[in-house]
Amino acid sequence: MIAMIATAIIGIVAGGGLGWALHKFFRARTLRLAREEAQDILDEANEVIELRNLEEKERIQEIEMELWTKVEPEMLKSEGRIEDLQEVANEKKAKADAIVQEEKKKLQDREADVKVQEQALRGQEAELGKLKETQKALNQELVQKLTERLGTSAEEFKTQLKNQMEEESRRRAARMIQETEADTKEHAESEAKRILSLVIDRFARPYCAERGIGAVNFPDAHIRKLFCDPAGNNIKAVQDACGCDIIVEEGMEMVGVAGFDPVRRELTRRTLERIFKEKKNINPDFIRKIAENQKKELFKNIKHDGDSLAKELKLEGLNAEIRQMMGSLRYRYSFTQNQYFHCGEVGWLAGLMAAELGIDIKKARRVGMLHDIGKSMDHTIEGGHAVIGADFIAARGEAADVVHAVKAHHFDEQPSTDHAFLVIAADAVSGARPGARRSTIESYNQKVSELQDIARSFPGVTDCFVLSGGRECRVMVNGKKVDDTQAMDLSRKIAARIEEECNYPGSIKVVVVRETVVTEQTRKELA
Repeated sequence: MIAMIATAIIGIVAGGGLGWALHKFFRARTLRLAREEAQDILDEANEVIELRNLEEKERIQEIEMELWTKVEPEMLKSEGRIEDLQEVANEKKAKADAIVQEEKKKLQDREADVKVQEQALRGQEAELGKLKETQKALNQELVQKLTERLGTSAEEFKTQLKNQMEEESRRRAARMIQETEADTKEHAESEAKRILSLVIDRFARPYCAERGIGAVNFPDAHIRKLFCDPAGNNIKAVQDACGCDIIVEEGMEMVGVAGFDPVRRELTRRTLERIFKEKKNINPDFIRKIAENQKKELFKNIKHDGDSLAKELKLEGLNAEIRQMMGSLRYRYSFTQNQYFHCGEVGWLAGLMAAELGIDIKKARRVGMLHDIGKSMDHTIEGGHAVIGADFIAARGEAADVVHAVKAHHFDEQPSTDHAFLVIAADAVSGARPGARRSTIESYNQKVSELQDIARSFPGVTDCFVLSGGRECRVMVNGKKVDDTQAMDLSRKIAARIEEECNYPGSIKVVVVRETVVTEQTRKELA
């Protein structure tokens, strides 16, 4: 039994070894055949690739030959052109070389000429030096002879000659200054008249005929009765809401409005007109409501007027408060002249004169428009309107030269710029136009009295007459006490005193008349 098992195991082992040997043999044979087959495939692939490469090379050669056949004529032509251009370039180069050689030769010739001239110049300088030495010796000899003849030293003679020349120069300078001043005065006056005539001819702004805030009248007795209640509550309500005093006299159909603020006076006038249009019961609550509505409308109009004036003069960058103040001038009057329209006129006139003189037109319009802005607030602030207005615009970003022109237009500050003098001239033209301003009887009589008192305060004055509506002051003097020279000096003194003490638009002409009266009486003896 054991032998059989052992025989079986041996047989299994021998069969397994034989099977493994056969498997290894067949596997090695299969791998060899596979390698041989793969090598054959690779050889065939290499042959195909070589054939294709040969075909591609042949195709490329054919394409190259075809392309060369096409471009060969153009290439030949290009080569021919290149050769022609090369020949032209060679010719130009040869010509340029020839020109350069010729210029070099000319330069060498010029250098030779310059050297010759330098040598000649050195010789002339040497001769000039000899002549200078000779002249110096002659001058010394001449000075010695002159000093011996004059009996003075050379330094003393030089001092005398220098003094004579200085004196002669002073006389000539004084004569030239006098002639220049006379010529300047003559031509400056005619030129100023020409410019003013051109400006006035060109000025075409509409004329304003307003003469102040109009009065308010009662439309009928019924409205008067409603408004003038026995307790006076309606009048008090208007006064409290508008800030002005209301004056109603018996027997008068007009309502008086009194107040320093022109805007408040206009507000009162508008409120009264609006109240008088109502036919129903008038009471304090209704009045306060009307006053509030009119105040809003008035402020809106003031803003619109300020913006309109700035737009009309083409001014940019104006502060909103400045425009507001300019609009409030619509209700301010000076000598019955509306200051809103007056500022617009001065702006236009200053701009036109600036155009004639060739200076900044926009700045001239700006200072012209702003020159009287202080009049919109001079009822609440101490000081002249020029200084008040200048401080106001300075605090709101206006340039220093604009502020100076506004402050100097009434000589509160000495004017020192072209625009300052332009504003003074334009202000005088606007205020002095015929019909532009009117004076009341009281103010005119006061002006006449002031002029007469000033003139009569000087010694030798016998009488004074104010003529041409206050534009001329004719002073009569005693011919025995005042001679011609004193009369000329007296006219200047009176004019200077009037400038210092009086406030007036335009200018006043002072005429001093020196009169000599000689009398004699005839006598006849009785027979």
